[in-house]
Amino acid sequence: MSPALRIHALGLAALGAITSILMVTPVLPLDLDRRGLPPSHVGAVVGIMSLALVFTEVLASTATARIGRRRAGLIAFAGSAVMLASFPSVTSLWGLYMNRAIFGAVRGLLWPVMFAEVADAAPAERRGHAFATFWLYFGLGQLIGPALGGWLGDRVSLAAPFYAAAALSFLAIPTAFAIRPQHDPATGNPLAAFRELFRRAPAVPRSWALTSCNVIVFSVYATFLPLHAASRGLSAGAIGLIFTGGALAFIAGQDLLRRLGHRLSAERFLIPAFLARGLGVAATPFLPSFWPLLLANAGTGVLGAAIPNALTTRIANQAPRTLLVAAMGGFNASADLGFFLGPVVGGALAGTALRWAFLMVVPVTAAALLLLLRQQPVGHHRGEEQGEIGHGVSEQPDR
Repeated sequence: MSPALRIHALGLAALGAITSILMVTPVLPLDLDRRGLPPSHVGAVVGIMSLALVFTEVLASTATARIGRRRAGLIAFAGSAVMLASFPSVTSLWGLYMNRAIFGAVRGLLWPVMFAEVADAAPAERRGHAFATFWLYFGLGQLIGPALGGWLGDRVSLAAPFYAAAALSFLAIPTAFAIRPQHDPATGNPLAAFRELFRRAPAVPRSWALTSCNVIVFSVYATFLPLHAASRGLSAGAIGLIFTGGALAFIAGQDLLRRLGHRLSAERFLIPAFLARGLGVAATPFLPSFWPLLLANAGTGVLGAAIPNALTTRIANQAPRTLLVAAMGGFNASADLGFFLGPVVGGALAGTALRWAFLMVVPVTAAALLLLLRQQPVGHHRGEEQGEIGHGVSEQPDR
């Protein structure tokens, strides 16, 4: 299979995976609210999946060393289908937590493998383009999933998106064969892999920290927008369309990066992207109706597209090939740590007033901007990374 065809095949696998997750995003908080759960438990049930993802993604390199990348992907799709299908029938609070935790544990096998496969499929000078193509499929899932889930929640029931997402996860199993069956080098234990990664590519953890900041902001929005919008009289279908507007903008941003990546790096948009996303989410509780909410989400989506593209390209260029699954496991774990902290801390703050969940993103955005502004100038930073290459990083970052 040619490198270009592999990127598209991996993109289709990502499309199925992210669509199945996001089909339940507009209705999960509403379903939990209907069951009588307070905001603190709504945030915790949403966030527990991401906490489980963190642990599995940290262990991803150990799993792929033992069972291979392809089998890890197959387990992720099949396990997700079972957990999604069983969620509507769970009746206890403990069962809800367990279902979401197991869902996160099996799904966590998928993403480090997928990102490592994309990085392996392209040379350094083409990785920005490869990741833009991959994130474009990801964006299509963000477009289809919430819209379809919201429509099913309105027209059928709040349980229907879970059953549809389970069916899609099952149907997506064949796409896992786009993943190579290779076994990654055994490292003894995952901590050894991360120690080696820190030694040979110390710039990678900075990208992980920025990823956590970005995802905390996004997860606060994804979790609490449905509650804010419903309090303003919007239906599940309208909430799904708001998410769809942001996804369309994200797709447009990725397409621009894909077309212009050889002339204009996503790196250059990181600071305005973090600013736009943070301010847009913080303003959400003050937006009173459908159109302001839709336009604000679309505006942040265009610029926000640069963040995952730039950070995954950075990591792919900085990490040694033998530690790529560990590096991408750290990237995904840092993202899912954000998906855990955002809903859980936001849920605790929302117990006082819902607006405080949205306003918590202000200090998080400030931390990300401080981290970006304190980085060394580009010229000096290139020299630092070249030094890292001398310690084992195989290719120079493409800035």
